[in-house]
Amino acid sequence: MKKITIMLLVAMIPFLTMAQKRSKKKEKQAVEQIKSSKATVEYMVIKGVEIPMDIQGVDIIENSKDISDGEDVRSEIEIKRLLKPQVRLIIAFDFGNERTKEVSEMMRASSRFRSMSAAANAAAVNGWEFVSANIVNGKAGITHYYYMKRNK
Repeated sequence: MKKITIMLLVAMIPFLTMAQKRSKKKEKQAVEQIKSSKATVEYMVIKGVEIPMDIQGVDIIENSKDISDGEDVRSEIEIKRLLKPQVRLIIAFDFGNERTKEVSEMMRASSRFRSMSAAANAAAVNGWEFVSANIVNGKAGITHYYYMKRNK
């Protein structure tokens, strides 16, 4: 019985070692496929997330119902919120797998933009055309998606 077990183990060694070999993948192959693409149009998505910031003192005014001018103050605060919302805007440019100097410059510049229109204008300077937009209202805030394209 020992001999049969030893022979089985010796016979299984080649099969087990073949299963563990990894194939050699070339990383350059994926890059070459992207460069050799025959597409005549490039697409980009500008994603902007508005994160609402709390206004100090608003909760105090909203909770105080003793003040006779409470309604006026609350309506004034709501008007100010609509005219100049206290939000933080985070903008990201999605170019897909493309990594160029233009991509890195746009990503660095995205921290300076105060609105989605500023981001769209910066993209337009580089030849991008506005195609479509979506706005998603979620728990974390409002997310804007601007779809852009340009001819190669």
